[in-house]
Parts: sequence; structure tokens; C-alpha cells
Amino acid sequence: MTNHTARMAALLGELRREMNGAVAESMQRGEGGYGLNYGVSIPTIRAIAGRVGTDHAFARFLYRQDVRELRMAAPTIADPASVTPDNVDEWFVGRMPEELIEELALRLLSRCGRPVLDTLCGRWLRAGSGAERYAALMALARARVQEFDAAAVVEAVPDAVAACPDDLRLARGAAAFVQSASARIAPERLARMIERLPDSRGGAYLRDELAWMIL
Repeated sequence: MTNHTARMAALLGELRREMNGAVAESMQRGEGGYGLNYGVSIPTIRAIAGRVGTDHAFARFLYRQDVRELRMAAPTIADPASVTPDNVDEWFVGRMPEELIEELALRLLSRCGRPVLDTLCGRWLRAGSGAERYAALMALARARVQEFDAAAVVEAVPDAVAACPDDLRLARGAAAFVQSASARIAPERLARMIERLPDSRGGAYLRDELAWMIL
């Protein structure tokens, strides 16, 4: 733990040198969602985190801090091979601003193996909060296509949208998934999915986004 603390202080020093006060202030006024943030750009956070290398224990330590840049760096430093169905839920804790959900999904969860991806579909997408469902869809949209059952995800989408009828973020995630996996989705399956979408803001958005795929 002492080593982690010293390494965290050094990493935070690097990140603070990239501080953008105006961005940090605007984030605190907006969604924010962090106890402390320095307004560092996401590409810069990724670049600095990438120099740390893979260290899952250190990533978990950083993720528990209430500092934007440390939490955003953690998914890049974490080891996807160390994430399992039993411990994946620990990455969805505390305040989860949209940018953190997306970073977690794209930089860590999408790189996990089939058991974790199946858990995202079976647990997060089918029974999670709106934010968890969004994270699952964004991760699955970026995952290697051979690593998950696309048909099972398509089957779960209408019920997920119905559970969060006005969540346009979730609908955007569903659209991103379907478009990324379109080569693996039979046209008739896609048509049935669209037919099952609810009459809601989210359903209407997704229906409009995907209509061209079944023309």
C-alpha cells in the first residue's frame, strides 16, 4: 500500500502538470462527479497512464480515489485478464460520470474475455441500472467479435430499452453495438429486435438510428 501511495503521488504529479483550470472548473459546475479534478484531456491521461504499464493492483488502488484523473487512468493500467465474472462489479462503484463509464467500457471491459463479456450481457445488460446497461453495450460494441454471443445481446436490447424508456444514452449504446456487430446479425433477427422496441424516447431514437439497416 505504501508503494502504491508513493507511485500514486508521482503519477498525480505528472497529471497535475497537464492541468487545465478552465476545463476543471466547468466540469465541477456540470456533471463533474469527482471530488477533485484537474481538467486534463482524455488523450493526455491515456498517454501518461500508458507509460505506467499494466499493473492491476495499482489500477484498482487508483480507481478507489476520488480524483478524476486517477480514476480515468485506471482502466488503461488495469489488466483485462485479471477481471473475472466474480470481480467485474467492483469496477462499477461510486459516482460514475458518463466519461468514466465510457473509458471503463472502451479501455478495460471491451478487452476482457468471453466469461466477462457474457456477464456484461447476462447481468448488466439484462438486470443492471441504466448506466450499467450503457457500459455493457459500449464494451460489447468494441469487443472482439469472436468473444461474445451477438445474438444474445440483440435479444436483450429491447427489454433493456424498455426498462429505461427515456435513457437516450442507453439507446446510443445500443445503436453503437448493433452497428459494430451488424455483420453477425441476421437481417430477420434485427427486424424482430426493432419490432420489439418500446414506444418511448429511447425506442424511437434507436428505431430511427437502425431503420436504414433493414431497408
